[in-house]
Amino acid sequence: MKENKIIKLIHVAWRERWSDSQWGINIKNVIPRGVSGDVYNLSDCILQQALIGSTANPMVLNYLKHSLCAHLVSYAAVLRRIAKYEHFDRIYCLTSLLDFVDSILDGVSCRTKAEESMLPGAIVSFVDWLLHIFATITTNYEMNRELSAEQSYLLDQCCTVIEKLVKNQFILAILFVGRQEAPDNYSKIRENYATIKTSLTNSNFTPSHPCVEKYLQQLAYIDVHHLDMKILDVQPLPEAVSYCVQPLLAVEVLLNPCNDTSYYVAEMQMLQRLKKFSNTRLFYEIIRAGFVSLSSAVTSHDTIWGAFTFFKVPQIIKQLHALNRASTEQTPTDFIPEVVEAFEMLLEDNLLLDLMDSKCSCNIIDYLLNDWVKQHLVNEVHVKHFATQREQEASLLLQKREWGNQTQSIINFIIRAEVPLSGILKTLNTDYNKVQEALLGVLCQVLVGNSFDLILSVATVEGRIKTFVSRLIQCNENSKQIPGEVGKPSIIRSTLFDVSFLMLTSIVQTYGSHVVLTENGDSFFEKWFRECMVERNKPKNPRNMIAMCDDNIVDELLLTFSKPDTQMKNSNITWQDICINLPGVINHVLISWEKETLSAADVKNILDNIKRRMFSFSVCASAFLSAYMHSVKDKELLKPLNMIQQFLTPPGNEEMSSQEYLKERIGLSFQIIRKIQYDAHPTGSLKSRSLTLTQNLVSQNPLVEQFKEVWSTIADHGWVTPKGAQVLESLLHAGGPAWLSSQLVEEMLKCKYKKDMMKTMDIIFAISHLDIERITEALLTNVVPSIINNRQGEDINEPQSYVLARLCVYCVISALETRNQTIQKKRSRSHDGDDHELNNAAKMRKIAGEGSDNSCSNDFLTENNLLLGSSLTALHASNMRESPTQLREPLQSSIQYIFKIFQHFVASDELSPKIYFVYQFITLLVECGKDRIRPILKLMPANLIHNLLKVMLTEDINVGLITRLYDLRLNTGRQAAVSDLCLWRNIKLKQQSIQL
Repeated sequence: MKENKIIKLIHVAWRERWSDSQWGINIKNVIPRGVSGDVYNLSDCILQQALIGSTANPMVLNYLKHSLCAHLVSYAAVLRRIAKYEHFDRIYCLTSLLDFVDSILDGVSCRTKAEESMLPGAIVSFVDWLLHIFATITTNYEMNRELSAEQSYLLDQCCTVIEKLVKNQFILAILFVGRQEAPDNYSKIRENYATIKTSLTNSNFTPSHPCVEKYLQQLAYIDVHHLDMKILDVQPLPEAVSYCVQPLLAVEVLLNPCNDTSYYVAEMQMLQRLKKFSNTRLFYEIIRAGFVSLSSAVTSHDTIWGAFTFFKVPQIIKQLHALNRASTEQTPTDFIPEVVEAFEMLLEDNLLLDLMDSKCSCNIIDYLLNDWVKQHLVNEVHVKHFATQREQEASLLLQKREWGNQTQSIINFIIRAEVPLSGILKTLNTDYNKVQEALLGVLCQVLVGNSFDLILSVATVEGRIKTFVSRLIQCNENSKQIPGEVGKPSIIRSTLFDVSFLMLTSIVQTYGSHVVLTENGDSFFEKWFRECMVERNKPKNPRNMIAMCDDNIVDELLLTFSKPDTQMKNSNITWQDICINLPGVINHVLISWEKETLSAADVKNILDNIKRRMFSFSVCASAFLSAYMHSVKDKELLKPLNMIQQFLTPPGNEEMSSQEYLKERIGLSFQIIRKIQYDAHPTGSLKSRSLTLTQNLVSQNPLVEQFKEVWSTIADHGWVTPKGAQVLESLLHAGGPAWLSSQLVEEMLKCKYKKDMMKTMDIIFAISHLDIERITEALLTNVVPSIINNRQGEDINEPQSYVLARLCVYCVISALETRNQTIQKKRSRSHDGDDHELNNAAKMRKIAGEGSDNSCSNDFLTENNLLLGSSLTALHASNMRESPTQLREPLQSSIQYIFKIFQHFVASDELSPKIYFVYQFITLLVECGKDRIRPILKLMPANLIHNLLKVMLTEDINVGLITRLYDLRLNTGRQAAVSDLCLWRNIKLKQQSIQL
């Protein structure tokens, strides 16, 4: 009914030649107040009357334009109606329509929700219509090889409108949304584009309008990169040195030395994306990080850095190269060009190379490259080239070392340790009954000097530590006492039991049972360690140990150990029984000593007799005493401490010569007992050899002073030493993530210049990986809200605000990409594991190296398995950092909390530094995280960006940012995006009208 009235009104207006204003007054008498003309198809009615003849009626088209300006009809309805016009033979009507569109494109916008829902589909239909006209003209030219004047004019108009479309960011953004909303219609655009491209190619026709072919392709294959976005993370010149690679590796090698290469690869890929490094730059930073960390290593346990640099780094580089290489890229088979370029960069750092040559007593480049030739990272030509460049400096340094009679290079020992490791694993895998004596010699030889540390370091970085442990456990099982066995076989068996037990205890004490032992292992050692051995953050109940004891065995052991002769020749008690029942013996002795029924001399005699038989017994007794000390008051610690100290008293010279391999065993047992003693009662610092990564660093100074001391060293050097990483981990446990992150951020905010601030931010980001999830949570829920709320505008302005936002974003992205995996367990903490992923990884490693000594790792593949290894590695690494669809706690809660804070900030109408911080955080999140941060953006409150747009200047927020914030695959995401885009457009138009 209304449509008929509208059509009659148009006829009257035409007959009486109404002006635009007369039309506007009279049409409002037909359309109710506050109702859109779209409800009554006003645009359809007007265009239907305007396009009746062979030419368009300009007066009626002006009525449509007036209706648009008066908001009686929507742009969406008009464009959708124009796209329905199918009389492509009426060239004059088409030219009039294109002229009309050209005049209204600059004002395209939306005012209501109903209009917003129509606009994406209308834009897609209109672009399809426009390309259809273009395709019709080019097809006609292909057939006739000429165009009429009218067709040429129509083509020029098409080109003009297409250019306007492409240069209008709002319309492009709506088209991008429409591509997701109407995929079938959008596919027609691509079909028309294909037709145009074919016709232009076949006819060799070139449109007179410049760049129109590029514009057509952009419309047909619209992408988010075509939408403008203000970039905050601008780095016009690459930083001379990266300050995050070395600290990050220092932390990861401290906490996760046993991890597969793919773990480190995923970590480096994440860093490469954040820092926008090329492969060459990334390889250079990784090699340099290894050298810097190795140059700062001071204790024997730091040999793991030598093993990491020489054995793990090549594998990391090979996997990174395989993952980052394009499928069509052809690379040489005998070297990797980016590695060669990385070494060219490294050779410019003469000071570092001189220090390494001097410290390691060798030409470090020669050592490294000679091994890398075998792995096809470089070839012989490159080795000669680099050796020539370093020859003079290296020879002078080595001469000085020789004149000073320096010791042989630690690098020699590290590289040589790989061969003995393989030999030990092979020997341990041989038939036990055939090689008992040889096996004893091999294992005891390992304990000479620092060979054990070196072999463990190599086994750790090569991923063979679990194989080593499992075979030692089997050796220990085979060495359990057989009743009735006497003579030399019994002595060899007992010594093997003792050595394997001590080696296993030392390894598990260093790495943690969750890293190297299976969860429900049923061997004697695994059961004993699970029930009786004290571990950091895993206290044991001494009463449970006593409950496991057999009273009859305890009584017999008490009687036996009270006598001078402790050979127990006629006893049926086995060594493993003694280990289990020693807590009962020690508890009885301790209680008797406290009640003074035993004198100190009697206690000393019993303890000496215990350790005289086997040093494993000393360890078992000390483990119980440590657990006991955790359960009593401070005033009751003296006697158990004295008992542990008694086990650390070296035997006399006569006794030292009476047993085979006694010196090696007693040295290792003392090392284990000192760690136990330190864990139970840390009264001072340990000797460097016995200080391991499982130990807290203890100081009488306040935490703040300890932090300032270690931070001063880090700030001066620009890197984190292995010892510095240990101290920071200890401070994290002592002060908690909120305290440590607060201290770190304060150091960053103290910097006066942006360059220093960015350097500090990189170091802090790397240090945060001591526990990235908990530190990120602390940043978002404690540190940042407090700073932004209480201090912004005083000492928190630019660039502090930007750098703080960047730190938060980096931490959020890294925490997001850290998968829930057992492989990521920190030695200092226990985490829930993902058994499924571990099983898959084990299957991959089994396929990659069936039956070899290093079959437990996918890091060291043979040449025949190189292709297989690359595919498995790619799969493993993709799983490693695959963005989850749903966030885990505590990240999800902390993200929701910070977004609530942001929503509170943007509720104000006043632009403030708080508002700008919100903008920086969200923009950097999108820039740095790209598609990977979708799970985070899903948590964003519905009106956050809408309110932010109302407060922020539109020059800062562009359509590229808005479209990247929403998941356009979902209807709700598209609706939110279009709503924000329309608000952005209206604000923009309002500013332009004010300027006019």
